[in-house]
Amino acid sequence: MATAAQTHCDRCKSPLMRDAAYCETCGERTRRAKRMVRLAVRVEILFILLVILVVIGFTYVFYVQQP
Repeated sequence: MATAAQTHCDRCKSPLMRDAAYCETCGERTRRAKRMVRLAVRVEILFILLVILVVIGFTYVFYVQQP
C-alpha cells in the first residue's frame, strides 16, 4: 500500500526533510516513525508471548514426565 510522503510536521507545520523520523523544529515524530514504533512494539509483544508459551510448554513436559 503506497502512501504519500509527509512533507510538513503535524504539530508545527514546518517542512520536513525526505524520510525524516522527527521534525527538526519541534521534535515531533513523523507519522511514518509512529507507525514503525507501533510495529516494533507489536513484534516485541509477540516475541515475549512466544517465549512465555515455550517456557510453559517445557514446564508442562517436565512435570508430566516426573514419576
